[in-house]
Amino acid sequence: MNGNDKVTADEGLEERVVTPEMALISFPERGASIEKDLAELEKNVEFFNKVKIIALKMTKAQDWVDMGNPYLMDRGAQNVAIAFGVDITQEAPRMEWAEDANGRYYMFITSGRAHAKRLGRFIEDIGVCSQRDKFFGMSGGKLKEIQDVDMANVIRKASTNLYNRLVKRVIGLSGVTWEDLAAAGIKREALAKVEYRSGSQGGGPAKQSALSPDHEARRTKCWKLLLELSGGDAKEASTRLDKLASFGDKKVTKIEDVTSDRWVDTVYGKVKKECAAAKIEVED
Repeated sequence: MNGNDKVTADEGLEERVVTPEMALISFPERGASIEKDLAELEKNVEFFNKVKIIALKMTKAQDWVDMGNPYLMDRGAQNVAIAFGVDITQEAPRMEWAEDANGRYYMFITSGRAHAKRLGRFIEDIGVCSQRDKFFGMSGGKLKEIQDVDMANVIRKASTNLYNRLVKRVIGLSGVTWEDLAAAGIKREALAKVEYRSGSQGGGPAKQSALSPDHEARRTKCWKLLLELSGGDAKEASTRLDKLASFGDKKVTKIEDVTSDRWVDTVYGKVKKECAAAKIEVED
């Protein structure tokens, strides 16, 4: 090559035409790769299904409540988290403002991360609670004024919501079915049960007379607290309810029998005192 020679980008390269026959040759190789990926995915599904069953076997019937779907109480989730070596890191809650037809209100949002050491899994999520929370943001079915809502309760609940979501998600206990519990040897009939009315906005336990939405929620909360005080034993919870709610010849062994707003408030106050004595924190 001399100085007068020109070199083009294509020099020395052969023109290649991909024929239909050549294209077909590449499919078996790609197909094998896809099959390998699918096989790995199938192994992962099988692995995490086993993890779920093992985690469920670490719980007891007393750790669950039948609310139409199985609901794992905090105590059960915490026990499983300890067994799987779950570490939680959480950012400080931040306040944000929103507005709707009822006016301006605040909410607290906290984000965090869970690491399940035994599974090698990481999960990120957020926990949210607003001034409009039904347990301490409403009274008599009406929204409380902003100055009447305890902000500390809103902050604590946002953090609690985050913790529970992270633990359940990182272990794989979100969306547990009755079939899952049965596979772990936990029978539905052994669970404490909270009855819900069909068609009720926001749910609520079955009742014999009208309660305000706020008091329906409070009545359900009473039963959950009684279950917690009783270690998940529904019979013991009913005995406690009888002592707290019965009067005269009126015997009360079912939470549905507490049928007025004032009666709910009375029972709730007594339940809170028992929780305080047992050092169980109640968000109100």
